[in-house]
Amino acid sequence: MEPEPERRNVKGTDPTSRLYSYILQQDATVLEKCVLMSEMLCCVKQEDPKWEFPRKNLVLGKTLGEGEFGKVVKATAFRLKGKAGYTTVAVKMLKENASHSELRDLLSEFTLLKQVNHPHVIKMYGACSQDGPLYLIVEYAKFGSLRNFLRESRKVGPSYMGRDANRNSSYLENPDDRALTMGDLISFAWQISRGMQYLAEMKLVHRDLAARNVLVAEGRKMKISDFGLSRDVYEEDSYVKRSKGRIPVKWMAIESLFDHIYTTQSDVWSFGVLLWEIVTLGGNPYPGIAPERLFNLLKTGYRMERPENCSEEMYNLMLRCWKQEPDKRPTFSDISKELEKMMVKSRDYLDLAASTPADALLYDDALSEEDTPLVDCNNAPLPRTLPSTWIENKLYGMSYPNWPETSPVPLNRHDATNPVFTRYANDSVYANWMALPSPAKAVDKLDS
Repeated sequence: MEPEPERRNVKGTDPTSRLYSYILQQDATVLEKCVLMSEMLCCVKQEDPKWEFPRKNLVLGKTLGEGEFGKVVKATAFRLKGKAGYTTVAVKMLKENASHSELRDLLSEFTLLKQVNHPHVIKMYGACSQDGPLYLIVEYAKFGSLRNFLRESRKVGPSYMGRDANRNSSYLENPDDRALTMGDLISFAWQISRGMQYLAEMKLVHRDLAARNVLVAEGRKMKISDFGLSRDVYEEDSYVKRSKGRIPVKWMAIESLFDHIYTTQSDVWSFGVLLWEIVTLGGNPYPGIAPERLFNLLKTGYRMERPENCSEEMYNLMLRCWKQEPDKRPTFSDISKELEKMMVKSRDYLDLAASTPADALLYDDALSEEDTPLVDCNNAPLPRTLPSTWIENKLYGMSYPNWPETSPVPLNRHDATNPVFTRYANDSVYANWMALPSPAKAVDKLDS
């Protein structure tokens, strides 16, 4: 029988808690253990109704991913956030061999996720902190990591560069199954840039932005995730071993590699590598180059070459993200605007005649607070605030092709399907004209 672990009385800590015992068993000094327990008390408030979830209402399922010290499992939560019935979630936890460093990372991620709320950042529902190990309950992303999603997409069709020729009945039944287009890839990058722009505005630095740490939810919605525990589940060839653990060299900014400086602008560098991953459908950055060689190569000005099928515009954006001087790199706000322009130029985003039924609608739920909601053209009069161009409507419509809370309206129900008005389908002025008693008046006004 193993001896009972030493117990120390810490005010506000339940000495019978397995999490408390877990901390005491770690290979750390007494001071480090006290710091950990202090962090735990700051992060997890006992019987906090907002974040504490009853452990008995959580049924753990299969493992979705794991590393040396942590894992993520699929689970079912009963009456989550007061919602009747069962909800599918993902649960992040530590393995028994995890160190105090990994526990600190998980606690830090818990603290961070309580602060964020954005459509493109993974959402935390709660935690199980009492009477057992710490569990973080987060939303479940149906398609897993973006890296694996991109690699799987290679099997769907011969080329993601082509038109969406398969916009047929099978596509309408399940839009997530169709082959990727370049417009889709730009949309993925744009969604991630919006999430990173939000984190930057919150003064939060991710430090490990990569395709493996972005999740793909239903409707191909991008969700930035893994703010601490993730560094433990990487591929071996992505790291260089240091005294404090492995680091993802191929995604790190030059100042992070040499000076251990992490800022929003170092996240921008990582975003440039993420763009390269997206364009190459999940390719491994710096192919054929060992991580150890990158230190000298990057210092001499070496950057990855333009991938095949990557536009000059996209590659130039990557190069700007990889500027040696951090203040010369674009901000995430700049990146988001540039990607919007690329989306507009993409044929898939301008061809209204080839639009899917869902393209005719705009989804309020998918927009962040600063975004302006749009409506179906048939629902005039329009709200007081509308974007000035139909392009913005098209951007959001294509970025969220099958938002579940929206009931699609077939395009043939829109007056805008008339060839004369195709390009005005989502224009606010045109929509107001169509609200006139006689559509003929709208025609006369438009012609004049």
